[in-house]
Amino acid sequence: MKAIVPSQSSRTFTEKTSKEYHDQLDDEALAYLTGPERMLSEEVIARYRLGVVRSPSPGHESVRGYLSIPYLTPFGECISIRFRRLGEGPGPKYRSTAGDIPRMFGTEALQRGTRNICVTEGEFDSIVADMCGLPAVAIPGANSWENVWRRLLVQFDAVYMLHDDDEPGRELVAKVANSGLDNVRPIPMTGGDVTSFYAAHGRDGLRAKLGA
Repeated sequence: MKAIVPSQSSRTFTEKTSKEYHDQLDDEALAYLTGPERMLSEEVIARYRLGVVRSPSPGHESVRGYLSIPYLTPFGECISIRFRRLGEGPGPKYRSTAGDIPRMFGTEALQRGTRNICVTEGEFDSIVADMCGLPAVAIPGANSWENVWRRLLVQFDAVYMLHDDDEPGRELVAKVANSGLDNVRPIPMTGGDVTSFYAAHGRDGLRAKLGA
C-alpha cells in the first residue's frame, strides 16, 4: 500500500511535473476550463495550478491530453495529481497515478479560520464554490469517502455538503454523517451539481442556497 505521506523523491517529481503541466496550458484547455462547462476564472486556474498533459512526464503517457488537477497542501506543495479527460471521448473520465490513495482536495481551505466549510463531490465543484467565496474541500467522487477524514471536519460548526442531486450524492451525505460527525448540513444542488447550479443561479444564488 502506498504511504499516506509520499517520499521526498515522489514529492519532488510531482511538484515539478504539476508546474510543467500548468505551463503546458493551451487555448483548447483554457477554453474548456473557462467556458460553459467549468466557468473558472483565470485567477483560480492559476491559483490551483490546473494544467494539461501535452508532453507527459515518464509514467504519465496514458494521460496524454488529459487535464491535470494538482492536490496542493496548505503550504502550496503538490503531493498528488489527478487527471481528467479533456471534454468527452473514450476511456475513463478520471485517472490517478498507479498506487495513489484517495485524498481530500483543497485542504488549504481547512486552515482559513472559518467556522463553516463546504464539501463537494469533485475538485472542479469545490473550485467553483471557492470562487464564490465559500471555502470548500472536495471528495474525489461519491464513493471515495474515507472515515479518517472526519478528523479534518469535526472542528467546524457546520459542514455544508453541497451534494449532487442524485442517489449517489445522497448516499455520500449519509456516509459522511455516519462517520461520527454531527455537524453535517446537506445542501442538494437542485437539478445537478455545484457547477450546474452556479451556471443557472450565479454567485449570489449559490451563496443564498447556504444562507451566506
